[in-house]
Amino acid sequence: MEYYCYNGRRMDGSCCHSRGRINRQRIIRRILALFAGIAVTGIFYQFTQEERMLKERWSAQTANYTSGCDIAIAMGSDVSSSRGMFASIHSIVTNFHQPEKNLCFFVFSTEADYEIRKKGLDCVFGSSTQEGGEDGLSSNVQIFHRKIDRDVWDIVVYTQDELMQGASNDTLEYAYARYYLKPADVEGMQRVIWVDSDTIVRGDVNELYDWDLKGKALAAASYWEPLRNYLCTNPRLMKIKMKTLDGEVTPFEVKKHMNNGLLVLDLYQMQRQRILQKWHDLVTSHELECLWVQGGDQGFHLALNGQYEELPNAWNVGYLGKQEYHRYTNACQNAKMLHWNGFGKPYNEGRSISLCVDQFDMFDIVSTQNKGECLRLD
Repeated sequence: MEYYCYNGRRMDGSCCHSRGRINRQRIIRRILALFAGIAVTGIFYQFTQEERMLKERWSAQTANYTSGCDIAIAMGSDVSSSRGMFASIHSIVTNFHQPEKNLCFFVFSTEADYEIRKKGLDCVFGSSTQEGGEDGLSSNVQIFHRKIDRDVWDIVVYTQDELMQGASNDTLEYAYARYYLKPADVEGMQRVIWVDSDTIVRGDVNELYDWDLKGKALAAASYWEPLRNYLCTNPRLMKIKMKTLDGEVTPFEVKKHMNNGLLVLDLYQMQRQRILQKWHDLVTSHELECLWVQGGDQGFHLALNGQYEELPNAWNVGYLGKQEYHRYTNACQNAKMLHWNGFGKPYNEGRSISLCVDQFDMFDIVSTQNKGECLRLD
């Protein structure tokens, strides 16, 4: 006897199997799985294509360099800080104990400062800073002098206010040059250590250069103030997730903030992780609604999402120009890098409020080698 089904039931009310419906459901699930697989494959293909293109661009950027540099140090500041820069270079060279390795300095100057900075470098370190010499640098140390060219900065990570304020005195170029470093600026090197000019380095930079960044774009030391001290009370910041040792938190919950006076940079990872593009997006938002209250460095910290390898505090003992010495025990003697960020510098009118000035005086090559005339070049 034949039974007819209606809405999945026979005439007597019992259920009957709807094989067509089951088959349709299976087909739909298989189609969805197929599309999901295609989407995942497409994303993976796009990622591998982007990775391949990045590697090709990187190879092109790093080809044909024969400087022989093993360790790259980058610096840049206006000529009023030249005495500090020369002392910092001298301290790095003095405490570098790797005679088998070539140490290269890349000093960056603006167009306005270039000639006077070149004369100062030649006067202090020898007539040919790139070759060393009996009265200048040792044979495994070179200094390359570079011009800062803001025209090649293709991604804007500074505000219009900063651009206007720095138009007359080159402060913008010196503040942001570290973030725009490319292999062409440092003889094709992938890793470079940026060091501010108001520092004395007492540790061996070879230790820093070999630091395990664990796939991150950079390493830096952190200062004790919470990041929220430098942020606006904008609820949009709550959407940003910062990766810290305490897990993912909002920027307002980050207990410390990164200082950029010493950065161990992996230029490949900076490009691969699109750090400047992320920073640019944050600056665009900041122009519309305040995100941070002091400078653009906090935007850089946000763009990193807190992902930087943290250096020991000894590698950036700072605020020595702000009478903050009490926060460090025996800082002057135990620091691997002393940092006079703040108004007080041991080489200018702020010396009276600076701390650890005896450590600066030890490496003040202008004074110890009677090279005062090297600061009076014009």
